[in-house]
Amino acid sequence: MDRRNLTMPGLGFLLQACSVIDFDKSPIELKSGASKALNDSSLSSMSGRVGQGLAILYGHRLGLKFTAHLRSHVESLPAGNSGLLHKNEAMADFLFADDQKTVIIESKGSFSLRENDPSPIKAVLKAALQDQVDPWMIYLQPTPSNGYVTYSCIREAGSEPSAMFVVDPEGGSLESSDVPLSVEQVMRENYGAWLRAMGMTDSAERLLNSLSDVRGAVEYSFLIVDVEGRKFAFPDGSLSFMPFYYSPWQWKGIWIGIGLDFLVLQAISSAIQSKDILLQKLLVSSSDIRELSYRNASVFPDGSIFGQIEFDVVDYVQVML
Repeated sequence: MDRRNLTMPGLGFLLQACSVIDFDKSPIELKSGASKALNDSSLSSMSGRVGQGLAILYGHRLGLKFTAHLRSHVESLPAGNSGLLHKNEAMADFLFADDQKTVIIESKGSFSLRENDPSPIKAVLKAALQDQVDPWMIYLQPTPSNGYVTYSCIREAGSEPSAMFVVDPEGGSLESSDVPLSVEQVMRENYGAWLRAMGMTDSAERLLNSLSDVRGAVEYSFLIVDVEGRKFAFPDGSLSFMPFYYSPWQWKGIWIGIGLDFLVLQAISSAIQSKDILLQKLLVSSSDIRELSYRNASVFPDGSIFGQIEFDVVDYVQVML
């Protein structure tokens, strides 16, 4: 896999999802025959991946801008940290954070549950809550503000409408915690994932590891693009051209890319170059970081953008990362 450009795997998943899910329906539903072709276990893991995507959107709906994988967070702990004792245990999918608090969410998904039968729904939610959420409400420190399990059931026409079921634990615990967690760390892991997706793996490591040598920061070239009045930065050469037909004069197609709001990129650069600067403080003071409605591309509340880009390049800049 070419780690310099991870656009294609994400695009491939979206194309696959569009082939089996009718996004024009409200609520969304599976296309005819999809539940048999892609069942929950033996033929595809796609129901789980769709469930994860919907859980992320649910987190955004709760006002939680930043996302990290819980397992990746635990596995990145330094040697000797007592939290590593739990790395082989079942755990929730995601850590979420806003500017002040953290939340954990475990996602489940199904293409084959045709009815809102309380018994199987409660069984899935209860098992996930007990095994993957409740223990981590104890392990993580500071204790997350809340934890959720989401169960997304996408169905074909003729069944009950597609639905998402959500449950949260009853409360916290006074037991001691082993795994350090902070809003700042979730934010850094969130943007570290986007940097890796844009091919800047070393920069992601520098952002995540506050003890790294900031002198190792590298200067990158970015295209600055105006999208609905906001400036977004895309690594120079990272946009992928997807041709769909050829005219006698030129190829016709679209540009696909992953980028970040330029204000976010500048904050990340500052955090990488100075061990004393908190990314959380820089971004809290920036009121321009917000979700944006833009056709053919997703602009997320953390300032990231992915999808088809129709643009005029307004500037080229160099950024240390």
